[in-house]
Amino acid sequence: MTEVVFHYGVADKLDYAARLLRKVARSGQRARVLVDPAQASALSARLWALTPTGFLAHCDDRAPAAVQRRSPVLLSQPDAAHDPERLLVLNLGAQLPRDAQHCQRILDIVGTDMDDRQLGRSRKRAYDAAGCAVTMHDAGAGQETAA
Repeated sequence: MTEVVFHYGVADKLDYAARLLRKVARSGQRARVLVDPAQASALSARLWALTPTGFLAHCDDRAPAAVQRRSPVLLSQPDAAHDPERLLVLNLGAQLPRDAQHCQRILDIVGTDMDDRQLGRSRKRAYDAAGCAVTMHDAGAGQETAA
């Protein structure tokens, strides 16, 4: 069963995503990030500047296959097909990840503006309908609850 963790109430989604991805990479996991092209370059810049002396290695889905295999973080289009080598998906897109039921874990980030909150509610209903185990994490309060 796919585990979905909604991180909601996030003021700066890209900064929050960069910090989550750093934790994911430090734990030895590999993540696929679903992000629109307009935000991908901004997220990439944040991954390069996470700390004054370091960066988080990453590439996008246009990189050669060998580079993609070595990168802990792969930036993909929101409608990208499931990648069996990356069971953790971080969703910054407006839609459900394609083939969500094949993912082991999905981290779905929801911002504070009304449009993003509405889209997040729609995704939650769809995850529930698909039989996913959904947990809610209030990023503002640091609380996690089962939905």
